[in-house]
Amino acid sequence: MKLRLGGVRVRLWLATALPAMLVIGLLVVGFASQYGGRMAEALKDRGAASARQLGSAAEFSLFAGDRESLARLAEAALRSDVQLRGVILYDASGQVTAQAGRMSAPAPRLDGAIQIVQTKAFLVVAQPIYAATSVLQDDVYAPVPDVASRIRATESRLLGYAVVEMSLEALAQQRRDLLIWSLATAVGGLMLAGVMASVLADLVSVQIGRINHVVQRVGEGQLDERVDEANSGILRPLAKGINAMVARIATTQEELQQQITQATQELRDQKDAAELAARTDSLTGVASRRAFSEAAEAEMQRALRYRSELSLLMMDLDHFKVVNDTHGHVTGDAVLVSFAQTVQQLVRKVDLVARLGGEEFVVLLPNITAEQATALAERIREAVYHSHLLVEGKPLQFSVSIGVAQFDRRELSLTGWLARADAALYQAKAQGRNRVVLEMSEV
Repeated sequence: MKLRLGGVRVRLWLATALPAMLVIGLLVVGFASQYGGRMAEALKDRGAASARQLGSAAEFSLFAGDRESLARLAEAALRSDVQLRGVILYDASGQVTAQAGRMSAPAPRLDGAIQIVQTKAFLVVAQPIYAATSVLQDDVYAPVPDVASRIRATESRLLGYAVVEMSLEALAQQRRDLLIWSLATAVGGLMLAGVMASVLADLVSVQIGRINHVVQRVGEGQLDERVDEANSGILRPLAKGINAMVARIATTQEELQQQITQATQELRDQKDAAELAARTDSLTGVASRRAFSEAAEAEMQRALRYRSELSLLMMDLDHFKVVNDTHGHVTGDAVLVSFAQTVQQLVRKVDLVARLGGEEFVVLLPNITAEQATALAERIREAVYHSHLLVEGKPLQFSVSIGVAQFDRRELSLTGWLARADAALYQAKAQGRNRVVLEMSEV
């Protein structure tokens, strides 16, 4: 096509084509910049969420110094996300307690605050892990609305750090694909605008104005805008092409949003699973020590508020070490599982059975007097004593000693209540085991 520089047709072509080309270029550049940045932020949020999730799951194990559990958590976290290259768990002194994968980045600064370091090749997130405890005031008979005000102080203690390293290779590839697609879209759009403007420069000023308006709206993020093809006259192909481009952009945005939503949901599911695992004993299926402590504190507050009864059973299997030494830990685990199942069959749905550790269990009994709790403990002791576990075709008999303690409304300490129940348990052991002892207290 021959163009006469200085001619009206050239000036009209320039006036018609250049705005459309500029708008298309700005639209593509803006889209690429916007979603490129969104992908980077999504990955950064993903890394931070992974570090927080790992830190939450590792809190109790760090507190207990359980390196084996920390190692399992690190391996599980590494397997949960293909973009994770390495996972490290530090203690409060900065010593490595568990590691999975390989870390290419230098060790982050461990100063008690979250650290996020990003380079061209990797993203490193260091999440501090804290343990918090609350202390209650002495006014135990305050009205219900003032219960929260009885919290005197909250002390936080640094347990360690959860550090994750994520590869940026996938992000770089996505950015390259986005750039290629943006360039292709820009070139295609510019060529289409130029050809149409050359052929129809004297006829399309009004239609171009309408199209330009729609493109600007799309550039502002209004991806539901479309050009009216029916009223575009001879510019209908251009209108159809822009509509197709906008539809593709909208589809791409929807797909990206779906990916972000899916990744977020997966992280939430993983967090929920980790929290459930932290509240449940993995061997026996009963509540964990953490879950028991939370439930006991809540029931103590309820008993104070409504002056209701509340009792506790402290249980310990007799001669459990002999079982492990004689028959092996597999049999020992089977004994623990059988014992937990027997207890759960005898308690109510509102009662809470928990494993404190080893062969030591507790039962939290709301609205149960000490005498009723003692009777229940006798039923448990009798059932356990007559529940024979078959080991290599031979029955294995085991027994349990139980200490019973009623909640004392003058005592706000769960530790003190547990100590009284443990003292009763010690008396049961001293009196020959396989028996129940009630700790006597003025309530």
